[in-house]
Amino acid sequence: MNFEQARINMIEQQVRPWDVLDQRVLNALADVPREKFLPEAFDGLAYSDTRIPLENDRISLNPNIEARLLQAAVLEADDRALIIGSGSGYIAACAARMCKHVESIDTSEQTNSQAQESASHCGIDNIKFITGNLIEDLPDKTTYDAIIVNGSLEHVPQRLKTRLSTMGRLIVTIGRERDPIMETFVIRRISESDWLEQSIFDTHIPALIRDQEADQKAGFVF
Repeated sequence: MNFEQARINMIEQQVRPWDVLDQRVLNALADVPREKFLPEAFDGLAYSDTRIPLENDRISLNPNIEARLLQAAVLEADDRALIIGSGSGYIAACAARMCKHVESIDTSEQTNSQAQESASHCGIDNIKFITGNLIEDLPDKTTYDAIIVNGSLEHVPQRLKTRLSTMGRLIVTIGRERDPIMETFVIRRISESDWLEQSIFDTHIPALIRDQEADQKAGFVF
């Protein structure tokens, strides 16, 4: 399979038509080989408009949704970004091509290990993968210019909002699995105690179900 041509086709036929026009996002998608972040059995579907099952009950999102999340984060070269739910590591890798430093947290050490191996194979060395509770185990006193939640939640965790730097952006999809439509929001911190919320598109993506249950037991505050 010609992965390079498939990557171009993905960008032109799936991503651009979904209003992803930020050239920095498109460059990152063109630069990061998505097939390296997926199970070998599914690498032939790496650039298809479909979700791909990962190990540890994770699922990769469709490429166009991943691209929309990245575009919404408006990443700049000096930014520090956080990914909630490492998944395949692909979103973190693309973000790492766009900004200074990325941290990606997941409850599964195996998930993070595989994502780290994929990133290293691609020469991406500005991602730190953290294993632990999705909120409680975030680095102390750290704020981020952008936070991307790689999966849906039923509510916005206040503690994620407070981890944004001033003018930082939280990209999160809100809804219940049984609902036909979920909303993806950009929540921007405009001051110490004020946030501006904007709905940017409708979708339906897998929930971080097991992660949510674990976090609620450990003090995940909504």
